[in-house]
Amino acid sequence: MATKKKEDTDLGELLKELAKNWPIMVPIMLLAGIIGVFVAMWVRPVYQVDALLQIESKNSKPSGMMGSLGALFAISSPAETEMELIKSRQVMGAAVEKMRLDLVADPQSKLDRLMHKEGRLELSNFNVPWNNVPKEKRNQPWTVVAKDSLGNFELFDQDKKLVLTGSAGQTYHFAYAGDTATFGIFRAEVRPGQTFSVYKLKRLDAIEKFRGAFNVSEKGKKTGILEFSYQDIYPDRGVEVLNEVASSYLRQNVEERNAEAQKTLNFLEKQLPDVKAQMDSSLMNLNTYRNRVGSVDINAETQLVLQRRMKLQQDILALQQRKQEAIRLFHSEHPTVKTLEDQEDALRRELAGTSSEVKKLPATQQEVLKLQNQVELTKVMYTTMLNNIQQLRLVSAGEVGSVRIIDFAEQVTAPTKPKKKVILCVALFLGFLLGATIVSIKSKFSSGVKSANFIEKETGFTVYAKVPKGNPKGTKGTRPLAVVEPDDIAVESLRALRSSLEFSMMDEGGSIIGVSGLIPGVGKSFISVNLAALFAGLGKKVLLIDADLRKGRLHKEFGIRRGDGLSQILLRKVDPEKVIFPTEVENLFVIPCGNVPANPAELLGSKHYSEIINKFKQEYDLVIVDTPPIMLVTDAALACYVADQIVMVIEYNRHSIEAIKDGMSQILKGNPQAHASIVINKYEHSRTEGYGYKYGKY
Repeated sequence: MATKKKEDTDLGELLKELAKNWPIMVPIMLLAGIIGVFVAMWVRPVYQVDALLQIESKNSKPSGMMGSLGALFAISSPAETEMELIKSRQVMGAAVEKMRLDLVADPQSKLDRLMHKEGRLELSNFNVPWNNVPKEKRNQPWTVVAKDSLGNFELFDQDKKLVLTGSAGQTYHFAYAGDTATFGIFRAEVRPGQTFSVYKLKRLDAIEKFRGAFNVSEKGKKTGILEFSYQDIYPDRGVEVLNEVASSYLRQNVEERNAEAQKTLNFLEKQLPDVKAQMDSSLMNLNTYRNRVGSVDINAETQLVLQRRMKLQQDILALQQRKQEAIRLFHSEHPTVKTLEDQEDALRRELAGTSSEVKKLPATQQEVLKLQNQVELTKVMYTTMLNNIQQLRLVSAGEVGSVRIIDFAEQVTAPTKPKKKVILCVALFLGFLLGATIVSIKSKFSSGVKSANFIEKETGFTVYAKVPKGNPKGTKGTRPLAVVEPDDIAVESLRALRSSLEFSMMDEGGSIIGVSGLIPGVGKSFISVNLAALFAGLGKKVLLIDADLRKGRLHKEFGIRRGDGLSQILLRKVDPEKVIFPTEVENLFVIPCGNVPANPAELLGSKHYSEIINKFKQEYDLVIVDTPPIMLVTDAALACYVADQIVMVIEYNRHSIEAIKDGMSQILKGNPQAHASIVINKYEHSRTEGYGYKYGKY
C-alpha cells in the first residue's frame, strides 16, 4: 500500500510539473498534432488484396511391380518450401514482366498528394538505348506532362528536352541517342498540367520491390492452404497483379509436373520393346521345351511353388522401384532407404528358401517351373508398363497439377493504410514524450533550491514565509491583493511573514524594513506592497518607499503618475511632504521612486538618505523600503544600510544555494547588525505537504 501511495504521489508530482511547464508542453503537442495530420494526409492510401491456394499432396502407396503413378512423379514439398518457391524470381519475375511493374510513373505534385488528388499513369512500354546515353544520366527519370484529361501528353528526357508528343493507348517508336526508343501509355487518369517522373527499374530491383509488397503465409498449421496478399496504391491493379501471381504459380506447377511425367513416359516407351522381347523369348523357350519333352503334368504342389515364387519375385521388383524413388528423394543412408533394403533382403531369403522345394521335384517339372516362372514374370512387367504409359499419357493431356486456386483476389474499397487515427495518436504520444523529456531534462539540470530547511541549514538565515503564487503586480487595480482578497492563501502566508517580523522587531527593536531580491522578477514588490497593506491593516501608520531609483514600479501599482519622488528628495529639489501619496488603504502612504537620476548609487549612499529615512522613522510607525535586486547593482546594499530588518525575497526552484549565500552576504556588508530573513515567493506546495484546502469564508 505504501509503495502504491508513493507511485500515485510521484505520478501526481510529474503531472503537476508538466502542467507547470505548459508553455513547453502545449506548443510541442500542437506541433506534434500538426505533424501527425500532415503525415496522415501525405501517406498514399494503400489497398490490400488477398487470394487463397491449396497445395495438394498425392503420395499414394505403390501398387504392383512399377509402383503407382503418384510414386513416379508426385511433388510432396512442405508448405514452407512452396512459399519459398512462390517468392522465387521465376514466379515473381514472370508477374513483374507481364504486369509491367518495372515501369514506374510517380506523380510529382506535392499539393495534389496532400489533397489526395494525384493522377494515375501506367506505362505499357519504355525502352531506351541506354548504352548510347551517358552513364551519369542513365538513372535519371524522364518526365511526362499531361496536356489534358483525354490522355494527350508530352514526354521529356532527363535533360528536360521534348522528345515526343502523343496520346495514351498507343505505342510510339522514335529516334533517340542514335537508335530507336519505344514509349507507350496504356492508362491515363490525369488532369491538365499534372507531371509524372517515369523510369524503368532493373529486373532484380523490380522483383525486390514487388516482394516488399507481397506476402504469402500458411493459414493454420499443416493445412496446405496458402494465403497470398499484395498491397498497392491502386486496388484494381492489386487484384490483377495478385491473380497473375497465382495463375503463374499454378501454370508453372502444372508444367513442372507434366514435364516430369513426360520424362517418365519417354523412359517407359524406350524400355517397352525390350520387355516385350523378353516376354516373347521366355514364351518361345517354354513352348520349345514342351515340344521337345512332350506333355508334362504339373501337379498341385508344383503349381503352389510356382505361384509362391512369382509373388516373391514381384514383391522384390516392387521394392526395388520404391527404393529407387526413395533414393531420388533422400540420401542412401536415410532410414526409409534402409528399411526398404531390409525388406528386400528378407524377400530374397524367402525366395532362396523355395529353391530346396523346387529341387525335390522331377527334373522335367523343375525346368518347366523355371520357364513358366520367366513367362509369368515378363507378362506382369509388360502389362504394368503398358498401364503406366497409358496413365502418364492421360496426365500429360489433362494438365494436372498439385495446386488449386480456391479464391481469386477481389477488389476492396477501403484502404489498409494509412490508419490516420493511429498516426495522429502516435504523433501526439511522441509529442507528449518529447515534451515530458524536455521538462524532465530542464528540471534535472535546474540548480534551483526548493527546500526551506536546506536553505536555513546552509545559510544560517531563517525562512519566515513560503508565499504561493499571487497577483504578479501585487495589486488589483490600485488596491493590494491583501485588501481585495484577504482570504487568498498567498495573503495568509504574508500574514505569517508579518507576524514573524513583528516578533522579531519586538525582540530586536527598530521599525525600518528593507525588502530586496536576488534578481528581477522574483516578486519583491509584490511582497513589499502586500506586507505594507497588512501592517496598515493593524492600525499602524506605514510608509512604503520605492528605493529602486532605476526601475521602480510602485507608482504603477498605486496608479500614481511618474514624476517627483525619492530621487528628487535626495537631490533636494522637493520637500518630502510633497511626494508622500496616500493610498486607498487606510494608514498606508507611498513615496514613488521619482525620475531616474544620473547617480542612483551615490544618492542612496549619501548622508542625506540616512537622515531622510530616520526622519520618516520618527513620523511613521513602520517604514518599508523596496530596494533594487542585490545581484545586479549595489543600490540594494546602500538602501538597506539604515534598515533594522532585511527581508531577502527569492523565487522557488530558481536560485542555487551559492547565489542565495552570495546575495545575503552582499546585502549585509554595510549593515551587519540588521536582522536578516528569507522569504520564498511563488512557492509550489507538494501534495504531501497537506495544502489540499483553501482559506475562505464558510
